[in-house]
Amino acid sequence: MMKVILVRHAETEWNVRGVIQGQSDSTLTHRGKRQTSALLAAFAASDYRVECVYASPLGRTWQMGQSLAECFRCSLMAEPALKEQAFGQFEGMSTAQLLQHYPNDVNALFKLDAEYCPPEGESLSLATQRIISFLQNLQGTTEHKCICIVSHGHVSQGVLAILKEGTIDNFSRYAHPNASYSVFDFFDEKCIALRWGIATHLLQLER
Repeated sequence: MMKVILVRHAETEWNVRGVIQGQSDSTLTHRGKRQTSALLAAFAASDYRVECVYASPLGRTWQMGQSLAECFRCSLMAEPALKEQAFGQFEGMSTAQLLQHYPNDVNALFKLDAEYCPPEGESLSLATQRIISFLQNLQGTTEHKCICIVSHGHVSQGVLAILKEGTIDNFSRYAHPNASYSVFDFFDEKCIALRWGIATHLLQLER
């Protein structure tokens, strides 16, 4: 059995401005840095014994991965499969702009349809599957008992829906705030137990 801690990156400038990041990137906010410190403090006080951190190579996740690897005193590996869903032509646009010009697309993308593919992007279903495949392959090739993966908000919703319900249909209910984490036991390519969207360590932060 492999215990997996799934962490979302901390708050970025584009998160605050409501801009769609996808596989583009933006810098962490001051609050994002404080979120990271709060998360590290929570893990330092925990019983988790992480043996390796795997992080999406995008800047915002890689920074979190570096901090977590230092915290757990373990190795850090870049893993392209953990990247956010590619939003194609929508990357760099605000959700307000999208709602104004493509209201049906926004609802499909963020609420209703995991098979919806943004122009020149990829569907949430496909993006989720690359992470699930990564976990399944890792389980078969590693002796690690506890790992940490650092990924992104939207694709994490898809992963959590699959793990919790066996289907991606209700992905929109699995909110995963910045610098929150989920914990699950992965055994024989299946999820045994799942706690998701843990964010109690962030309650003391003020914007």
